[in-house]
Amino acid sequence: ARRAAPGPDSTCPDVTKSLRPSGSLPAPTALPAGSTMRSIRDRGFLVAGIDQSTYPFGYVDPADNELRGFDVDLLRAVARAIFGNDDPSHLQFRVLPNQQRVTAVATGLVDIVAETMTINCKRKLSVDFSSVYFVAGQRILVQKDGTTEKVDYGNGLAGLPDGMRVCSVPGSTSIDELAAQVPKERIVEGDTWADCLVKLQQGQAEAITTDDTILAGLKTQDPYFTQVVGSPITYEPYGMAISKDRPDLVRFVNALLEQMRKDGTWQRLYRTYLGVSLGDTVPDPPSAEYRDPR
Repeated sequence: ARRAAPGPDSTCPDVTKSLRPSGSLPAPTALPAGSTMRSIRDRGFLVAGIDQSTYPFGYVDPADNELRGFDVDLLRAVARAIFGNDDPSHLQFRVLPNQQRVTAVATGLVDIVAETMTINCKRKLSVDFSSVYFVAGQRILVQKDGTTEKVDYGNGLAGLPDGMRVCSVPGSTSIDELAAQVPKERIVEGDTWADCLVKLQQGQAEAITTDDTILAGLKTQDPYFTQVVGSPITYEPYGMAISKDRPDLVRFVNALLEQMRKDGTWQRLYRTYLGVSLGDTVPDPPSAEYRDPR
C-alpha cells in the first residue's frame, strides 16, 4: 500500500521543536561560568561526530585530503563560536557510522553530531536536537540505462519493479522506510552511501534510496549513468544531535543557527555545497521552532 504523504513524525508532539536560545550569541570570552560551552573551551577542543563519505555534507576532498561539507562547516562554526578562531586544534572530528550516532551523543563520546541526521521521535527519546537546519526528502537513485529510469516511480518504494534490489545504510531512517515496504531479500546493505554507489555500479543493486541531498551528491560522482527518480517519499528534517544533559549547549547552538540564517551564512553554505543540484535557486533556510515560551 502507498504510504502516507511526507510530513513530520507524528508519533510524538512537536518533534522538530527545540530549546529557545537564551539570548543573542555570547562572545567566546563571555561564556557563562559552569556552562557546557565554558567547559569545552577550558578543555581546549570540541568533539564532533561526522561522516566522511556523504558528499556534499561530509566528505574528504581528494584535492587536498581536507574534510569539507555543509555539516562539517556547521561544526566549524560551532567551534569558532566557542573559541573565537579557526584553529583546527580546537575541533576534533570522530567519524561515526549511522547506527552509532545516538549512542555516541548519549554516552558523551562526542559533544555534538552533524551528520545528515533526521530528527524523529525514536531518536529524541535518547538525545536532544538543535532547531532544524535543513529539510530533505527520501527518494530513489537508479542506473541510467535507457529503461530503469523510465519506470513509473509514483508509488514510491512499494511500487518498485519486482526483483529490484535496493541499497541503503543500516542506522538510517531510509533503511527503516525501505524495510517497511520491500521484502528483506531485496534489501542490500552498504557500509556507507559511497559503498551503495559502488554496489549500484557493480550490479549488486539496481537502486539506492536515501535523502535527496545525499542522492544529489552520489549523482555528482556518477553524473552520466545515474538519475534521481520519483517524488519525495518522506520528510527528513536535519538537526544537530546534543546530549539531553546539555540543554545550555542546545540553546547556544540554536542562537548560532539564528545568526547564520540572518547574516547569510546558511545561504552561502548552500551555494557552496549544493549549488543548483536540488533546484535552480537557493531556498530560504528552515525557520526555527521552539517548544518553550519566550
